[in-house]
Order: sequence, then C-alpha cells, then structure tokens
Amino acid sequence: MSIFLLQNCDVPDFDTLQISGKDILIVNDRIAKIAPKIFPAGNETIINANGMLAMPGFIDCHSHLMQTFCKGYLDDYPITKWLVRMFDIEDLMSEEDNYYSVLLGCMESLRFGTTAINDMCNKFIDSTVQAIRDSGIRATIGLCHFDIAENESTPLSTVEKGLYETEDIYHRFHGKYNDMIRTSAAPAGLPACTKELVQSLKKFSREKNLIFHIHLAEGKKETYDVRERTAMGEGEALFKYGILDEYTLLAHSIWLEDYELDLIKQSGANPVHCPGTNMKISDGISNVQRMLEKGINVCFGCDGEASSSSRDMIREARNGAYLQKVITLNPLAMGLSMTYKMLGANGAKALHYNDCGSIEEGKKADIILVDTTNDVSLTNQHTRLSNLLYAGTGYAVDTVFVDGNLVLQKKQFTKINVQNILEKCETLLSKLDKKISKL
Repeated sequence: MSIFLLQNCDVPDFDTLQISGKDILIVNDRIAKIAPKIFPAGNETIINANGMLAMPGFIDCHSHLMQTFCKGYLDDYPITKWLVRMFDIEDLMSEEDNYYSVLLGCMESLRFGTTAINDMCNKFIDSTVQAIRDSGIRATIGLCHFDIAENESTPLSTVEKGLYETEDIYHRFHGKYNDMIRTSAAPAGLPACTKELVQSLKKFSREKNLIFHIHLAEGKKETYDVRERTAMGEGEALFKYGILDEYTLLAHSIWLEDYELDLIKQSGANPVHCPGTNMKISDGISNVQRMLEKGINVCFGCDGEASSSSRDMIREARNGAYLQKVITLNPLAMGLSMTYKMLGANGAKALHYNDCGSIEEGKKADIILVDTTNDVSLTNQHTRLSNLLYAGTGYAVDTVFVDGNLVLQKKQFTKINVQNILEKCETLLSKLDKKISKL
C-alpha cells in the first residue's frame, strides 16, 4: 500500500478563486481525505507543501507525441507545406526514434504539470504505449487514419485498415495498466477522410464507449475544400454524418460558422483549443469565447511540438486567454476562473476521466504542487492564481502525482534518469538530422 500525506497545501476553488489551507491524504491511487488538519498515523510518507498550490493535474486534450523530435524542423511553414514536410520527416523516423520522441514529450508534459494526455499517433503504437508507460503519465491514444490524399506525402489508409487497426489497439491496450491507458478512434479530419471512414470509426467507438478524436476546421483552405466537396461546413458535415456527441473531441475548431457552433452545443461535442499551433502556423483564431457563451465544453491541447514547440499548458492557456481578449476586444473574455477549468475539469469531462480533474475525496490522485514563492516574476501571494496564469510558466510546478505515484518532487523526476535519456535523444537526433537535411 502506498500512502502519502501532503501537509500545508493551499487548495484553490476555481469557481470563487478563493484559496484554503488543507492537508491531503493519498492512499494508493485515490484522494482518501481532505481536511484542514490530518494527523499522521505513522505509516505515511509526509510531504510538507509549505503553502504551495495543490491543483488537479493539467489535461492535454490534443497531442502528437511523435512530433517531439521534429521540433525546429518545420518553423515558419504554412499548414499546407507544413503537412507535406511533417509526413516526410515522420517517414524517416525509426521505432527507436519514436520511443524516445514520445518519452521525451511525456517527460516535458509531466515536468510542466500535465498528468493526462490525449495523443493521436500515425504509427509505432507499441513503442508509443511503452514510452507512455515508462514515463508514468495517464494517456488516451489513437491511431490517425487518412483515406484522401491532401498532398503527395499523405500516408493513405483504407476504411477496412482503419477499422482493423482501431479495433486491434482497443483489444490490446484499452483500460490496461490500472486504466492508465485508454484507446480512441482518431481519423485525421474531413479534409483527409471520407464520410465512410469517419462513420465506420464512429460506429466502433460508439459501440465501445471510446473517445472519437478528430481535427476540425483547422486550415482556412482545407475547410473551404471540404465545403466544396460536401456543400456543407466542416462542422455541419460531421453533425449530419452522425459523428458529433459528448465523446467527440474536435481539435482546433477555427473556421466554423455560428450555426455550426449551435450544432456542436446541441451534440455535446468538445472543441480543443490549441492556440500555440494556431498562432505559429497562422491557422487562425478559434472563437472560444463564443463557444463558452453558448455553454460548450472547451478544453486545451498543446498539439505536437513540430507546430506548437511547447508542452507547457500554462503558457498555452495564457496564449488562449489573450487571443480571446483580443478578438472580442473584451478583457473579461475567457477569464481566470474559466481558463483554469479548461486546464483540468473541462479536459476531464471531454475525455470522460470521470474521477480526474478536481481535488476531491474519492477522485484519482492526479495532483500537482505549484511553488509561486521562489520566482521573481510571481511575487505577491495575494494574487498568485492570476500571476501564475498571466506571468508564470510550468517551471513553477514542484511536485507531480499521477494515479497516486510520485513522479516529480522538488522539480526532479523520481524514477527517470533524465541525463541518460537526454544523451540518447541527442544521439538519435544527430542521425535523424542528417536524414532530414537531404529532404
């Protein structure tokens, strides 16, 4: 039995933005007790939080972990050219490259306070699962499928192959390892998928209560192409194809008409805001504030580092909030309370992690401790929630628990030899760099 007692925590209420001092008892993978004072029984590992913020771990709802090794190779490309180069680079990567790329991406996520991630991968599912397990992060994973060639490098599949591979990973990995790994259906999106492919995968995901993870209306040209092909907006098409429901995650969701937002609200589907990627590739700005006003559940995703260059959810959230304030000319848009909910509770709802996303008795012990006292940019403890979001970074995260396991303490990994992994990554990247230079 694993027992931890976190003493002297400051626990925020994200509805009121009030903070109260609490102790938190973790027994195995659950939060067993929360109280102003919990007296040790003698069998606990005691961690003195010293007034650090105790928060639910962040939940990254859209990611491509394989792209961690691709950071820096696709900068300043528009999405159309970016896609070609991305597929070409991924084609050069070996399974060993993939393992360390995914492992490195998971380590970055954990270091910045992310405890659960929703990943869309293109190949090498076995090494992806192994890397996720070795890192200690919680994950939902799905193999991405395409059956329309957007460009000459698109890795084409078929409806039959897409369904077979989605069923295969479900039977091998879904719910395994104390439910730390779940699987999804993950077609790329309508610019690169037929109606038959998305409907086939949706039918299977609905039968198994799986997440359905798809890109939506990311690029202006691509969204226009879908309208030309289907005579419908991209969101409208997914609605009429029977794809949208509360198990559907819609990455990006930028080029949508207001009536399509109404369809998303009606269906219960969950847009995923990826502001870092959307700014860097010049995709556009998703109208998140309008979605929130309609009561749509919106969450955050860091996307792949080939586009966003970062796995820091605090920076992602700050970018997202700032963009909404700019496009609405309203400083109240996507305010502090909602932005923090989008980092945790909204993501848990979207991914159906019903026992994650909040600090409550009985919930999973996916907890982070955030130190705002030793950073010159985060002075004034009376306004620390605001300062953390608008002035801080994930480097303020001191301690991370996932499923009751202590994976980061005093900003150091507890079970991972970081130096060995970094050295291995540099060796592999040197070889990959020579291949990429020939593209």
